[in-house]
Amino acid sequence: MRRAWVVRSGDTSREIAALRTAGLVGVRFEAVGDVRRLTPREVEHAFARSGATGIETLRSRLMRFVTDLRVGDLVVVPNLAEHDVWVAIVTGPYEYVDEPPVAGIHHTRSAEWQGWIDRSASWLQHKLAALDAPGAVVELRDPDWWFDQIGSRDLPAERPPRAFRPPPPAPASRATRGPRAPNAPRAPRAPRPTPEPARPKAPERVLCAGMCGLQWSPQVLVGGLCPDCRGD
Repeated sequence: MRRAWVVRSGDTSREIAALRTAGLVGVRFEAVGDVRRLTPREVEHAFARSGATGIETLRSRLMRFVTDLRVGDLVVVPNLAEHDVWVAIVTGPYEYVDEPPVAGIHHTRSAEWQGWIDRSASWLQHKLAALDAPGAVVELRDPDWWFDQIGSRDLPAERPPRAFRPPPPAPASRATRGPRAPNAPRAPRAPRPTPEPARPKAPERVLCAGMCGLQWSPQVLVGGLCPDCRGD
């Protein structure tokens, strides 16, 4: 029976390209060594030593890749970072690679890569929820649909380069700006209003020291007395 799987082989287009060049699909479970030499309990202990949580789930997903995938199965590899979906066919058994083409992806299978699909393709939209399901290895429920779609479409083997967007020009330095344009003449300022002349102060008056009880200009007083009190 043909099966179809989501296998998260690489987080970037560069990692996926390295696996394609090597003819491999793989998963990143760095805490575990060659599963062929370990019991399921030893696999769980390896995860536990790394401080991982959900140990049974991790062991189950790794063992799916090791034991459940078969030659001829279809593998769908999403690449959310680049909005791509890559497709491969499994061609060989499980292998543990000591020096993998992508750091950390030691658990591998040989595969024949079929090409890529743009994630925004209209016919793929109702399958995105399945492609985005969490987990390194997830079995797809409708393998026949996937085989029919892949078999009936001419998938490009290489992704075309993305359109180059030149960076915005940097601001010109003073050395390259050229001479400044002459400043426009300033408009004449309006004349300041002429201040009003200060009002003269009222002359100072002093109380006469005599019996009149009146205030007089100091120039009039003689000995503190006004003319009336002096009898002038």
